Amino acid sequence: MTTMTIQIENPSIIPSLRKVLNAIDGVAILPQRHKSVAKQDKPNATTIKAIKDAKAGKTFKASSVDDLINQCLN
Repeated sequence: MTTMTIQIENPSIIPSLRKVLNAIDGVAILPQRHKSVAKQDKPNATTIKAIKDAKAGKTFKASSVDDLINQCLN
């Protein structure tokens, strides 16, 4: 048995596509195993702020795991 996965950019065609595929002998539509995640073209505000902070040098460095933990606790 061969499996083919397709990506559909226009969800409004799904009902028609299901009808066509169900009409073909030997084709089965399998249930989705996971919900599709909407593609985001640009990062959210928190990510943009983090990128700006990193570019501006607003970062810190830890010399070891112990140093990292100490910096987080202080």
